[in-house]
Order: sequence, then structure tokens, then C-alpha cells
Amino acid sequence: MGIEGVPTYSKSGNMDIISTPPGFVSQTSFVLRNVRRDKESSRSVSTQEQTTGFGTDGEDSCNMFLTNRPWIVHGHTIPSSEALRPRKTEVRRRRPLKVSETEVLEEAPVFNPTEEEFSDTLSYISSLRDRAEPYGICCVFPPPSWKPPCLLKEKKIWEASTFFPQVQLFGSHTENPKIKKEADADSDDAAPEEVQFCRIERGPGYTLETFKVFADSYKKRHFSMKDEVLGSENSSTSLKPEELTVAVIEKEYRQLVESPLVEIGVLYGNDLDTTTFGSGFPLSAPSESCKYPSGWNLNSTAKLPGSLLSLEDCESICVPRLSVGMCLSSQFWKSEKERLYSLCYLHVGGAPRVWYSVAGCHRSKFTAAMKSLIPEMSAEQPKKSYDPVMIMSAYQLSMEGIPVTRCVQNPGQYVIIFPGAYYSAFDCGFNCLEKANFAPLDWLPHGDIAVQLNQEKSKKSLISYDKLLLSAAREAVKCLKEYALSKKNTACYTRWNDSCGIDGLFSNIVKSRIKQEKNRREFLSNSLESQRMDKSYDSVSKRECCVCLGDLYLSAVKCACSADRYSCLSHMRKLCACPCDRKSFLYRYTIDELNLLVEALEGKKLSSMFRWAGIDQKYCASPATTSSQPEEDKGKETDEVTPCNITRKDVAAGTKDQMRVKARSMADILNVKDGSNDAKETLKSCSKKSNRPCDNDSSEANTPKKQKQ
Repeated sequence: MGIEGVPTYSKSGNMDIISTPPGFVSQTSFVLRNVRRDKESSRSVSTQEQTTGFGTDGEDSCNMFLTNRPWIVHGHTIPSSEALRPRKTEVRRRRPLKVSETEVLEEAPVFNPTEEEFSDTLSYISSLRDRAEPYGICCVFPPPSWKPPCLLKEKKIWEASTFFPQVQLFGSHTENPKIKKEADADSDDAAPEEVQFCRIERGPGYTLETFKVFADSYKKRHFSMKDEVLGSENSSTSLKPEELTVAVIEKEYRQLVESPLVEIGVLYGNDLDTTTFGSGFPLSAPSESCKYPSGWNLNSTAKLPGSLLSLEDCESICVPRLSVGMCLSSQFWKSEKERLYSLCYLHVGGAPRVWYSVAGCHRSKFTAAMKSLIPEMSAEQPKKSYDPVMIMSAYQLSMEGIPVTRCVQNPGQYVIIFPGAYYSAFDCGFNCLEKANFAPLDWLPHGDIAVQLNQEKSKKSLISYDKLLLSAAREAVKCLKEYALSKKNTACYTRWNDSCGIDGLFSNIVKSRIKQEKNRREFLSNSLESQRMDKSYDSVSKRECCVCLGDLYLSAVKCACSADRYSCLSHMRKLCACPCDRKSFLYRYTIDELNLLVEALEGKKLSSMFRWAGIDQKYCASPATTSSQPEEDKGKETDEVTPCNITRKDVAAGTKDQMRVKARSMADILNVKDGSNDAKETLKSCSKKSNRPCDNDSSEANTPKKQKQ
């Protein structure tokens, strides 16, 4: 098609044929077409040619002028009146899905740890990362001795705790114009391979006892009918419970998702808060932690010493979530918030669950395929809880060229979901799944990406990435300083020593974040008056940009016109309409102070560790750091920066072993050879007088002397 010229008509009495006005008669018949001209073939056009269309040499110049223009189609005939009529708008259908009944998915890896490997949760998961992360998901079979009690069966939870499940209606037609399926203009029925949607509604209240009765009854009734539920001739008739294998239920679920014949509804209790509803695991206690490792107890997973979530009090992420399912209930495609790790346990006494996963390395392919199939929607879940959602069979995605992994989880087994992976699941019957998030050190690159994507979408982050990063750096510097003083190889030092140093993973992440902050300040904050944040800045809640909802832990911009309104450096012009001289730049640390932190993490100078500790105590004393310290290491720190609420008397009132560690540590620093024994003897004699009233005064007098050394 092209842009057609106006045809020439002869004068006639017919009013339908209009004559051409004098001076507008076309010299030739042509139409225009779109072409790309090369720069070498372009030539200059005179002013007269640009104005009239041909030069001064008459018809020859006109023909040459038209011949050298490749966008003109020569020899074009004048279209008829039928061709000039307006055509009906063509209905553009979505790209059809590829469906194959013989498509087979790759199975997720399965691991069987020993008793020793199972005892350290995060270390074992870290050892699986290289083998399992390319799949996005893996399954872990606990040792035979791992049989934790299921507290969900207790009467106060089983019969008293009420929840409101969602009703999932499959095969329903949505009335939302944004996601309504487009039918062919020449066909009355939509193609069966079109993308399906599931309507979500709020269901009635249930307890676990009443929900199990309904789920078992529904499963038995569904598979005992023929041509009444799905209307399919291939449906099995009067299947016994032992014949309902995972393969049979998966075949039924696949037909329900890919080509539903009638509308059916199931119930699914999703993301129940275990603090109000109840958890299947016992709360951590000394007697139970010896029998059941605390790492695999999901009430303690998020707060493990190796998890960065232990450095910040974030209940929305650290609290485990419970899901209650029935036969054919689904967990639709989603990705974990903030791209966190996820540890899922299927409590005993239930039916299996089938998972499908797309690894984080194929995340872009997944989102591109979803958008190509349904341009109006993205791969994420809708913002409202009861909006219609898109359902997609894992086998259809595999036919689109996206690697999909399949994993079958039986009761008493764990499933690990790695950062950035998309996953979905369906249940084979009544079951209770409990899930907890955690963030080891290798999660930090994924968290940085999640923060940037949230800012681009103006989406609120559940955790403060910068605060988490600085809290981890504070913990690392403290462990490195302790080892430099006492030369004692603790579990904390071993955990941080491998990731710190000049080329350490954690050191490089901190350096990259500081470099990014430095560039922002150099180019965006020069015209603003700078001042340090006070302690009341984020004492109640974290501060966020009013435009992109980004975290403002390290720096922010405020204006005198609004006291509680802040923005990031990138959106300071959108903060308000006031001029820049009324706005102020707030910072928590200077760039020089942050560079000092990098030196402390790299371990170049011991003095850098002490200087950073003093700066951090002065401007940002965090009680979360001291509370996250393992109990076995408490009371053994030497020359550490104490929080502001600890007095000098509390420091002086140490035990005999603590005083010995202090004396030995100072001797190592000063390389004292002859006077070290005297110092120990002095401390020993002082410790014998612990009951005398003069001890506090003498200890206070020795404290400044020790600091002076």
C-alpha cells in the first residue's frame, strides 16, 4: 500500500465525476511508497524543483525528476471506485499458543543431605546453589530423623483458627475490557488454544477441619463423575482414591488450564499470616532447638546468623506464610518479592504439590512471551486481590521455547526457590504449605536489581536495601576487628572473611554502591545546601521518595515548605515548585566516611576499623546489630564500639575471662613482650576484689588509661 495521487477526470455531465481545476492537471500517474534512502544516493534538489515538482526544461526534466525518486511507483493504474471505498477495520488476534500433548518438562534436582550437612541450613543451601540455581527450584529430602511435630493439628488451630479462602473460577469469561479475549471476526467460537483467565472471588470462612471435609468431598465427587464436570469423553469414571496418582491429576489440571470445557471453582487459602493463624512449627526454644535444627524450623529461618534479614526488623518478610490448598487449586505465576530466597515445607498428612519454575536467567524470556501473548498485561499479578488473573500452562510455555522445570513435593519435604525465579503450582488434594524467606550474602546483587526495578515502576520496597547493606558492613567490620585483636577464629569471622578483602564479593558490592552514591551527589547536589541527618529522621519509619518510592536511607532532599515530604536526588525537581535555594540535601555519611568503610572491609588498616566504628557509633548506633550477634560470642568482644545506652560501669563490670581477653588483645596490638605478664597479673589481682566497693572506681580509672594506650 502507498499514498495514492489524485486521478484526472474529464469534464462530463455526470456529477459523480468532478473536473480538475485549471493548473492542477497531473503530468503523469504515480503513487508513493516508503523506502529508505542511502546517504550516498541522496542529491540536492533545487528550490524550483522543491516548489513545482519539476525544473525549467519541461517534460524531460519532469521525467528525470520522477525517475530518480525510488519512492514513486511507476506504471500504476488508477484504482476503481470499489477500491477507493473505505475498508472494514481488520481485527488483530493474539498470537495463538503452541500446544503439544507429548511435551515433557525437565525434572528439578533432588538432594538427600546427611545428618551433618542438614545441621547447618544456610551452608548446605549455599552448597546446592551452583547445581540447582539454573533450574530455579530444587527439592530436599530431610534425613529420616527429621520429624517435627505439626502444630496445625492442635485443637486451638485445627478447629478454632478461621480463614477466608479465595474462590478460583476456571473457564470463566472475564468482563474486564483490558484482558477480554479477542475472537476472530469471521468465527463465532474462540480458538481453544487462546490464553485463559481465572476469576478470583472472596470465599466464605473455613477452619482447617471444615476445609479438609470440603476438599476431600470435592475431590471424590470430581473424579467419580463422567461428562458432568468437564464434559470430556476421556474423563475417567469412578476412579478409586489409590488410582488418583499425580500424573492423573496433572492431566486433569492441564486440560482445565489449556482448554476448559465448563466452568468449575475451587478454594485456595493463600498467604495466611502465621502470627495470627498459627504456625505448623514450634517456636524456637532451647529444648526444641537441640532436637530440631533451628534453621529448618521456618519460624527461625529468616533470622539465622547468615541471613541478612536478621539485621533488620521487617515483620512483613520475616514472618512465615501458610497456604491451604485442595485438589486443582493453583498458585499462579509469580516471583518472590525483593527477589528473596524462599524455603517451603509441606506438612505431613496432606497431598503432594506440583511446582513449575522458570529460572531467573530466563526471566526476560518469560516476561517477553507473556507480553507477546497478551500485550495488555504483564507477567506480574494484578494489584487488586480479586482481579482476573492470567493462567498459563507450563507445557505451553515450554512449547514457546522457555525452559520450564517440574518438581513434585511430597509431605515432609522441602522446596527451595532461588532468587528471580518465576514459579507456579497446583495441589493434588488437601495440604498445608508453610513458606519463609531468607537472604544470604549472595542475595545482595539480586536485591540491588529489585530496588532499581521498583524505582522504575514507582513500587514500594518492603525492605531498605541500603540500611541492610550498611548493617551487614557494620557486622563484618566488627567481626574483622575482633579477629585482629584476639586472633580467635569464630563462626562470625569465618562467615565474613571469605566475602571481605580487596577482591571479596561483599567488599565489591559495597564499593559499587558507594560509587553510585558518589556520582549522584557530584552531579545533582551541588546547588543544594547540605546538612547531616538527625537521629529523628527515620526513627519511626523509613523515609521514601514521594515520586518513585525509593529508599532514602543514605541521602534525601527536603524543602522548607513541607516538613514530612522528601525525595531522592533524581526527583528533587518534582518534590515541589519551590526554587533550589529553599531545598536542602540530607546525608547520613559523607563520601570520605563511606570510603573509610571500604578500607575497613578490605582489611588494609586496623585503624580504619576503629575510625569507622567511632563514626558509626556517633551518627548511627543500631541496636539490631548487637541483638543479632550469636549468644556464644556475646560478652567476648574486645575494644568494640559499645552502644550509647551502655555505661562505663557496665563495661568495667566484666568477668575474669573477659579481662584476660582484653589484656591479651592489647598486648597483641602494642607488641608488649616484657610487660604483658605484669598486665595479666594486675588484672588477676583486681578480679579477686570483685566484691569490694572500690572495684567500680578502680575499673573506671583503668578504662581511660586503656583507651589512651
